Amino acid sequence: MRFDTDVHGDRSLAGLVVGDNRALPYLHVGSQTLEGEEVTAVLYRHLHLREAPHVRELRARELARSELRATLEGALLAIDCYWLNHPYANRLARNKPLQLALASRLGLSVPDTRITDDPEEIRALHRRWDGGMVAKLVGGQIVASSGDEQYVVYTTLVTAEDLRSDAALAACPAIYQRRIEKAFDLRVTVVGERLFACRIDSQSQPDGSVDWRRAGVGAVPIHACELDEDVAARCLALMRALRLDLAGLDLIVTPDGETVFLEVNAAGQWLWVQQATGMGIAAAIADQLISGAHDPPITRPASVPTLM
Repeated sequence: MRFDTDVHGDRSLAGLVVGDNRALPYLHVGSQTLEGEEVTAVLYRHLHLREAPHVRELRARELARSELRATLEGALLAIDCYWLNHPYANRLARNKPLQLALASRLGLSVPDTRITDDPEEIRALHRRWDGGMVAKLVGGQIVASSGDEQYVVYTTLVTAEDLRSDAALAACPAIYQRRIEKAFDLRVTVVGERLFACRIDSQSQPDGSVDWRRAGVGAVPIHACELDEDVAARCLALMRALRLDLAGLDLIVTPDGETVFLEVNAAGQWLWVQQATGMGIAAAIADQLISGAHDPPITRPASVPTLM
């Protein structure tokens, strides 16, 4: 069953019945109803909520949205099954400071990083790094209600001109990193214990030299590649620390051959990798769901991550 949370209340519905020492979650899609006890595995990406257009007052609409989220999360989390990934694991793993801290602790190379909103500190770092500074969001992109409204902030090279305004720099914290020279980018899709690595020749396009996404998937060569065994082992260790079974890791390889960790995309998009390389990621996901569904609950790994 495919359950679309963004049409909840229109074509899909989740609920929970509690009584007689039992909790019975259910999912209703169209004319089909599925009880929680029938669910053995869930492929979970993100929770998108529909708006309540009939509620005009802003605060009331926010309350309705909050209640909708609480109902959906409560009903879904009451389902005792294998999650790929557990919603709480996805949420915590999107914390980029936590990602960087864990990656560094596990021995992955990470760029020199400072997360701050102090204008003088930012300018001092820019001078110390001889102008080789990039900036990125701490919390990631905000998903809009439609693709037309999506506002994307790419990893951006910071110039001296960008640092003139105290007000702009102090508006909110950002991740500031020393720029690492690239030979190419790596995208590593992890499914359970399987890794699918692809090389992205980002330096072939000027628009993609800092952030290859700016050039676009179709503009840069992408092909399958081998991943260093030590790096692969550390990537898997990071996945275990974050309690993730499905993720996309972004790394870069320097001209000297060093692999540097950038970030984790919990339940990140993978179809574009499969289409570009022919690697069987969809089949691996299906195998992982089947395997997880067959594991008795007592043998499943802890679903909710903990801070190390």
